Amino acid sequence: MFDSSERDVAQRNTEEPNESETTRRRFVRSGAMGLAMLGVGDVSGVVDAKTTQRASMNTALQSPVNKYSFSNGLTGLLQRNQVWTNALPDDYFSDVQNGQAPSVTTVCCSDSRVSQEGMFLGALEAGFLFKPSNIGNKAISIVEGERVVDGDFLYGLEKADSENGVVVGHTDCGAITAAYEIATGNQLNESAGIRQELEVLVDIVDDGLKSDLVDTETKDLEVINQLAEYNVHRQVQFLLDSDAVSEERNLYGFVYDFQGAYGGMRGRTYLVNIDGETDPCQLKQQVPNRYEEFVQSILH
Repeated sequence: MFDSSERDVAQRNTEEPNESETTRRRFVRSGAMGLAMLGVGDVSGVVDAKTTQRASMNTALQSPVNKYSFSNGLTGLLQRNQVWTNALPDDYFSDVQNGQAPSVTTVCCSDSRVSQEGMFLGALEAGFLFKPSNIGNKAISIVEGERVVDGDFLYGLEKADSENGVVVGHTDCGAITAAYEIATGNQLNESAGIRQELEVLVDIVDDGLKSDLVDTETKDLEVINQLAEYNVHRQVQFLLDSDAVSEERNLYGFVYDFQGAYGGMRGRTYLVNIDGETDPCQLKQQVPNRYEEFVQSILH
């Protein structure tokens, strides 16, 4: 998906930005892998035309607002939207009025604890992130008995022409837990719609339990967290093997950890896969040194 020369460009651009007018979009499209926009590149020195916009939004969103400030139900939704719209600069949508060209398409789990936009600061730039989600962060769907690339994900990656495709799993995943229960012989009383969503995951979880990667002789939660990472790898590999995904796309796998299972800061997305490579030592060679701590694995 990318070569060493592109990685060199990525590192030079992240470590030595020297064009004050460089935008984040241009930063990704400069021939780099896009790691800066995925939380593993340094954008601290990038000054662009949207600096004032970000500062304005940050100031508004950092005012004393917390979950206790909002009502439940419809009133709460309206209150939250009021805060959001009041925070937006006037030109927030100016570049995307007539179309979209998202740099990244990411599929996350629908879990309410997983901040799909927040983890990559997608809210700061309209049109940056194409963001399908489902239980179990699946890039795979079953259509007429055949496994295919999920249409929502494929639309963002190919139709909207994202350069980067991202699969993000997370710790304590309920969908992986349900698939684990089924794979280990427990019968769950789920609706047909939920059973359909779990079907892909059950086979993956079953394979993971039979593999040498997952330690099954430990606490259930630790097994499930290992399986969550294993699932990310399988989803990425399916994308790599699919003729529906263009070879020039960069494919990444992350795990969002809000439990400290990976030994670091809660809420961090840990890089576990780049275009099928899963060895942490190899992955660390592909990110700037200062971001090596963002590369972790509980399988390797």
